Amino acid sequence: MNKDCRDQVQPHLQPGERLLAVCECETAPGVPERPVWLRQPPRESELERRLKSRLPGAVQRFLRPSEPKPVTRFERTMEGAEQTVENALTRGAHGEGMHGGWESQAGQFLVTHYTAACLPATTLAVVFTERRVLVLADRAKLWQTDRAYELQWEAPRSSVLGVRANLKGVFQRGRFELVFADGSWITLVASVPTHAESFAAQVGG
Repeated sequence: MNKDCRDQVQPHLQPGERLLAVCECETAPGVPERPVWLRQPPRESELERRLKSRLPGAVQRFLRPSEPKPVTRFERTMEGAEQTVENALTRGAHGEGMHGGWESQAGQFLVTHYTAACLPATTLAVVFTERRVLVLADRAKLWQTDRAYELQWEAPRSSVLGVRANLKGVFQRGRFELVFADGSWITLVASVPTHAESFAAQVGG
């Protein structure tokens, strides 16, 4: 277990909660892309809002973004079809990245990942304790050299069955599946490939 990562996790634990295992990772190739119905227009940063607030009212009104046009049913269907093809090609190349629909526990895990911030975090830390499973997202700014983990998702330990590594038929090293109680799962890739097996061994499943 990486000491720096373990130190970052400690502040997110409850009093008396015991850390069992942690693995730095990212979502695997083959995980479905953000669906059409989750896409939102980009949000202004706090700096942009402060700068615009100092401009004359007429300029602010000119810079105000126009309301997005509603997506027609045909456009939604066509975009969804294109995305389905892209996801299928990615699965064919890298293996299945998620099992279960968007309403499953794995699907809701991914929805949270896509909606927690304007841009999904590249690096995650999956944390197991005897009470909970946590996912921390690295929100470090561009000028920061160290990770800056923030809590992105959590669930009772009973909601996650465990971790499966050594996935058959997949050539990419470090892949593992986070398996949920409803039978769904999401595939992640350990930042250090050799950590996947030891993480699965520590967690079980």
